[in-house]
Amino acid sequence: MLEKEMLEKGMLPSRFAHGPFVVLSDGSTYDGADDCAIAYLDDRGHQTLHECYEFKGVEDDQVVFVKISDLIDAYNKVHGTDL
Repeated sequence: MLEKEMLEKGMLPSRFAHGPFVVLSDGSTYDGADDCAIAYLDDRGHQTLHECYEFKGVEDDQVVFVKISDLIDAYNKVHGTDL
């Protein structure tokens, strides 16, 4: 089976295997949830985070973000709610 087919079927691990992490909108330790995100890091991003202890040092190509507001929107759509 080709690697692409294996990845599409979930048989290969994602390079963003570290997480989830809750990332605040300004990189601080607390904030309102509207601009917060869940982050998954690749190996380099994970190492960078452990070196500088904040997401401001992680490069854009080392992380994938899912905004909490998008998760809430998806939840509302599936459950017919308006949180």
